[in-house]
Amino acid sequence: MSRMTTLAALVCSALVLGCRADLSPSPGLGDPYPAPLNDPQISVLSPELRPWLGFHPAIIVDDRARPYRVEVPVRNMTDRQYLVDYRFLFYDEDGMEVTPTMGWEMIPMEPRQVVRLRSSAMSTDAVSHRLELRWAR
Repeated sequence: MSRMTTLAALVCSALVLGCRADLSPSPGLGDPYPAPLNDPQISVLSPELRPWLGFHPAIIVDDRARPYRVEVPVRNMTDRQYLVDYRFLFYDEDGMEVTPTMGWEMIPMEPRQVVRLRSSAMSTDAVSHRLELRWAR
């Protein structure tokens, strides 16, 4: 019986010692998707929406005298109406995000119809954009 008790004590102490948390800093992992695919210009944040939306090329007005403007036509390719939120993020020549960041806008998407998602940057520093979509909240 003392062997059984000793064995149980060894197993318990091994479990306790093995359960210590690793408190060292994590160096992080490299993104498995190479640039520029790892930061797409259009990002559908709700995965189930991805197969239901069709995007047309963006219409961009950037004359540098006025703030950057963009419009992206999007088709709801289903027979159901959806309510989605969208926002544009704008970036300067160095790839840094231009502030203030646009808030989320809700828009209804009628079956088989095209809606135009549009926005303007708040400063003339913007030279590119990123569109994000998700289910409306």
